[in-house]
Amino acid sequence: MPPHDCWIIEDEPPALRRLQQLIAQVRPEFNVSFTTDTVNGARKALTERPHPRVIFSDIHLADGLSFQIWENIRCNCPVIFTTAYDQYGIRAFRVNSIDYLLKPIETDALDRALAKLDTLQAPSISPDYGEIARLIQRKEPAYRQRFLAQHRQEWLPVKVEELRQIYSEDSLTFALTTTGQRYLLDETLDRIEEELDPRNWFRINRGQIVHVEAVRKVQPYFNHRLVLDLSPESDRENIVSRQRVKACRAWLGA
Repeated sequence: MPPHDCWIIEDEPPALRRLQQLIAQVRPEFNVSFTTDTVNGARKALTERPHPRVIFSDIHLADGLSFQIWENIRCNCPVIFTTAYDQYGIRAFRVNSIDYLLKPIETDALDRALAKLDTLQAPSISPDYGEIARLIQRKEPAYRQRFLAQHRQEWLPVKVEELRQIYSEDSLTFALTTTGQRYLLDETLDRIEEELDPRNWFRINRGQIVHVEAVRKVQPYFNHRLVLDLSPESDRENIVSRQRVKACRAWLGA
């Protein structure tokens, strides 16, 4: 593979286009030879294609976290992570990462990351743990701050702090606000759970995530489960599954 080939693993088309533009601006000699928006697509490429000089990778992808890409796959090429979340910094540097860029990515930050790539002499180069610590201590929000939600025929930005329940119903995902307003979200519960602050949110069962301030009362339920009295009220049973009871008690008592 040519010495300046690179791959981009990114599931958001606007972010992909912006990164391609920035790479062309900062390093016009670089050629983006492959892109994918999934873990499976990246794993397939790593097993079938010559590896590039560098991989740019988002963390939240269409079918999971990008860390799954490198599980049981040998890959020595450097990775530059590009993400909106800063809580994965240490984990990122366990998979050949040489930098961790927070979105929106700035030209200077990308230039510095590629300068590191230029000076990389061997795969065993030690990461700058001081810089990792500084990145993790930055003030960018670590968790989701808002959703783009559908109400009737409109899409509206809704702040996470205004929500009290997020649940799935008939293969759709809904959010319930403090006032009882229901919105449709275009994301899965699995992905949403990863992006919420666990101090405030807890997944009580496979189909429901609740906010701590929504819990008015906890009562025992048969088969060693719990049932929650939530505000605002809905027609849901709000049952904590048996395997989550212990963690839920700990969460409510934290």
